[in-house]
Amino acid sequence: MDSWNAVMEEYREQREKNAREESRRKHEVFSAHPDIAALCDKRMQLVTDGIRGMLTGNASDPDIPAIMQQYNQDIRKKLASYGYPEEYLEPVYRCGICRDTGFVGEPVRERCACLRKALAEKCGQNGSEEAGFEYSNPDIFPDTPLPGQSVTQRKYMNLVIGKCREYAEQYRSGPVRNLLLHGESGLGKTYLLQCIAKRVRERGIDAVYVTAYQLLDDLRTEYFRPGTRDTGRYFDCGLLLIDDLGMEPLFDNITVEVVFNVFNERNSRNLGTAISTNLNRIQLKERYTERFISRLLDRRNALDLPLYGQDLRLAVRN
Repeated sequence: MDSWNAVMEEYREQREKNAREESRRKHEVFSAHPDIAALCDKRMQLVTDGIRGMLTGNASDPDIPAIMQQYNQDIRKKLASYGYPEEYLEPVYRCGICRDTGFVGEPVRERCACLRKALAEKCGQNGSEEAGFEYSNPDIFPDTPLPGQSVTQRKYMNLVIGKCREYAEQYRSGPVRNLLLHGESGLGKTYLLQCIAKRVRERGIDAVYVTAYQLLDDLRTEYFRPGTRDTGRYFDCGLLLIDDLGMEPLFDNITVEVVFNVFNERNSRNLGTAISTNLNRIQLKERYTERFISRLLDRRNALDLPLYGQDLRLAVRN
């Protein structure tokens, strides 16, 4: 558990670092060059209108891809004229193959070469790289009481791991189909999602793991370049596991519509969705609306698991 979770946290941190750098670059360029900001706004509006049309079923302008390409060319030329690299406002990735998710492949997700390398290096120090309940070890968590409670973090995490294992074992045979893992960074949410995915697949159920950032990017890309991304699996797979909800860009409520549309469509088919997020329930409601959260956490078919305590990375170091 140590190696896998530590590497997954490193990838999470890298995505957060990427997002900060993208934001810094935009602020730098837009502040100095309003003409580039205006072009980017027009391009974003095109994306927004296109995705909204996709969700509502309205026919789109057949020239949208051509218009988007022209905007991209104009922006790159403007950047070059001001002395910036042409790709300066493009998404920032350490690994351009997996875009810092650690996974590649359509429709089957496999570990990217960069992830395999990172795991191999980490396992040289910490042992097994596998993500699975059989490797779970709550003893890595502090055996000290959680703030304001009598239960220790170690005991509480043992209960959480047990609940997640039960969810994976009983998925489709029990009433619970949706799961929410929420808490601060470094508490093992990504690892637990991977454990659930592994066990569900072992039971013969198609489980798809994806970050929220990748989900939104795939749906946007498929709209503008049909046939390039297998987005149907997000609606059809036996279990969809969305990691890092809240880290994806928020595009004028389009993000909210996309997330709700995927979840609601799956819910209507009695297909489950497991989600992890650093946001608390209040923040989730503010970002995704009460409508989404009330359906996600319907007590009749949902499991809500908050995670508390010390950052796992700090616990391991200590």
